[in-house]
Amino acid sequence: MRLYKVYNYFFVLLCSIVFSTLIQGKTTKPPIYVHYGLFVKKLSVDFKASTFHSEFYWWAIFTNDSTKTGISNDDILQFEYVNGIDVEVGSIKNEIQYSRKTGDTSLIMGFHQGQFYFTPDYSMYPFDEQVLDIIVENSLFPSSELIFISDTSSYIVSKQLSHLRGLSDDLIKSNKTGNYHIHKTDIAIVDGIYNTNFGDATAPNTSYYSRIKASILINRSFLPYISKLIIPLIIILILVYFVFFLPAEKLDIAAGLTVTSLLSAIAFQTAISTDIPEIGYIIYIDKVFYTCYFLIALSMAQSLITYYLDFSGEEKKVKLASRIDYIFRFLFPLLFFTAVILFAL
Repeated sequence: MRLYKVYNYFFVLLCSIVFSTLIQGKTTKPPIYVHYGLFVKKLSVDFKASTFHSEFYWWAIFTNDSTKTGISNDDILQFEYVNGIDVEVGSIKNEIQYSRKTGDTSLIMGFHQGQFYFTPDYSMYPFDEQVLDIIVENSLFPSSELIFISDTSSYIVSKQLSHLRGLSDDLIKSNKTGNYHIHKTDIAIVDGIYNTNFGDATAPNTSYYSRIKASILINRSFLPYISKLIIPLIIILILVYFVFFLPAEKLDIAAGLTVTSLLSAIAFQTAISTDIPEIGYIIYIDKVFYTCYFLIALSMAQSLITYYLDFSGEEKKVKLASRIDYIFRFLFPLLFFTAVILFAL
């Protein structure tokens, strides 16, 4: 009898779960899928302002029967540039250049030009890599009602290189001559999270909105920075390196070389810092300059030590001074190149 009651209980529970699932499936509307694509024509980066200007075509393909969904096509096209600068609400309608409708499927194409914010990372400057994002989101519907999908099929048909999808040929060609190099592009679907109900007590405390994020990864051209940074810095260090070939009694010449090199390095670092905005962390080139300052100070200390050893007149100390000079001829470049490599790791 008890076993019969247990079976009966589980049967009722199973029926209630199935029934609630069926009811929920009937009442919950499937989300609208928007296939979105970008084709970037122009790109200009302002590193000091942490902004970039872009001109690009965009298109959206979606299927919507407003009589069934209760959602108009205009509401679906309420796109918002999340990181756009001075973009007016609803301005997306002014960007539309072409539209076509086949049954319930719509193709909308537009053109946008404007500025966008990006979050720079200068920790490896001047060999840094920056990510320029163009983030698009529908401002009305959460991800349970509208989901973005990258229109990958359009990129495949265009036969563009997979790592440079969405870029015009003109932009790719100019990419080879500018002060930065476009490394690759990446288009991803992410969720925008809003931890607020926007004052509506009936709304959820956390909302998720589907976003399409087109990322353009750029890095600085290497060769210009060799002439601008590496060569002048090596010349400064060569002046310091001459100290180890001077007679120990020429302390005045050694002091002149080290002090001049130190002042030149400080002025050089100050001039370079104007190329990037004020930041609150130490970057790669700063570490290289700090290494130079340490080596210049070490050279000055070595000159003082060898001077006093040689000035003593004792044969052992004079030989020790010569040996220190010899050791530092190898130690000086070894310390510099070791530091440069370690800081790059």
